[in-house]
Amino acid sequence: MTWGITIFVVCVCLMLAYYVIFDGMTIARNLGNIVDSLSGIIIGIVIAYILIPLLEGVEHRILMPIYKKHGYDVSIAKTADKKKRSQMRKISILITMTVFLILLYSLFRVIIPQLVSSIREIANNLPMYIKNIDDYSNLFLANNPDLQQIIDSQLDNYYETLSSYLTQKLLPLLPGNVNTIVRYASRSFISGIKIVFDLVVGLIVAIYVLNSKERFTTKGKKMAYAVLKEDAANELISGFRFVNYTFQGFIGGKLVDSLIIGVICYIGCIMLKIPYPVLISVVVGATNVIPFFGPYIGGGVGALILVLINPVKALVFLIFVIVLQQFDGNILGPTILGNSTGLSSFWVIFAITLFGGLWGVVGLFIGVPIFAVFYAFVSRITNVLLARRGLDTRTNEYADLAYIEDGEYKLLSDKNNTKHNARKNSSAFKKLFHFDVKAKKNDKKTEDETK
Repeated sequence: MTWGITIFVVCVCLMLAYYVIFDGMTIARNLGNIVDSLSGIIIGIVIAYILIPLLEGVEHRILMPIYKKHGYDVSIAKTADKKKRSQMRKISILITMTVFLILLYSLFRVIIPQLVSSIREIANNLPMYIKNIDDYSNLFLANNPDLQQIIDSQLDNYYETLSSYLTQKLLPLLPGNVNTIVRYASRSFISGIKIVFDLVVGLIVAIYVLNSKERFTTKGKKMAYAVLKEDAANELISGFRFVNYTFQGFIGGKLVDSLIIGVICYIGCIMLKIPYPVLISVVVGATNVIPFFGPYIGGGVGALILVLINPVKALVFLIFVIVLQQFDGNILGPTILGNSTGLSSFWVIFAITLFGGLWGVVGLFIGVPIFAVFYAFVSRITNVLLARRGLDTRTNEYADLAYIEDGEYKLLSDKNNTKHNARKNSSAFKKLFHFDVKAKKNDKKTEDETK
């Protein structure tokens, strides 16, 4: 049986490798069809995963204390009251989904109409905004006609490009109001039905996953211990827990952090009387989800919009965004996120660049936690292999290490350790400034030998 299963798995892997190498487009197309057919379930799983922290917060901070106060045990222990726990879960799901639907309703009824209105107003007033920039440039560059001419030509090109994009590409996609969104989506009857179907299926799947999330994990643990040895099953379950903690900590924390930053930005824009506060705050909050580069993208886009309207307001906004991002980076972000990924700044930039290039916008959002999981996996494998060889697994112990010889650690700080390029040749800079001294010593040595 073991040999039969092994041969079957090897054959399947060889077939997959062949098709990936020689017929990769067909596999990609088939995977795309599978993902498209399961889009409603995928949407539901994503919604449920995002809402799990809210569900657990409602249960542990609100409902559990109430049930315990009345003498009911609603924990996951075997002796707990399962009926009351099931009742508590249904109440928490009702509260969680109500909050989610209210936020969704607010998004479509309040924020999106204002976004649409702001974009339409910018498109309609674009000639006036370009004229304002031209007047500012004429005022400050009156004594430099050559530079003024270059700026005028660039403004004309910028105006033509932006105007063409707004009028021909962006505005046709915007409905007049929220009620026409359904009509716009339903221009193709099949696509409209599929969108509605996916949303309904997604909400149903989200409710089911929230209600049965412990059941899924329980079955997964049961299968792991049935198939694998004890140590391997423990490692596998530990790995899945780490992946869950990493993604929930990063994604959930980033969403909360970005929501708070968007609200603060909106309040600040209102106080500073900056035009289009909703549009700018949404841009700043949405881009803040992207690690490292997000704040700069949001601030740059907001300033670019404001430059068209009032360059002075754009400068005020940039100063405000810099202060806001300092508050987020040094106080709010570390408080909410902590060290949820365990990656240094270099690896964060590397992950964003790599996955952003591979998967586009989606890669910018989830690239960091994916790379954090891969980084932790490589670190774990490295430590296991070092432990098998009887070597130290602490990273700091290798800072002063030159090489290992017969199990003994040879240090760089010991000048007697010269093997394996532990000592480098003198640099050109050092040779230049020590040439005269060495030359004199050599001349003196030659003179002594002659005597």
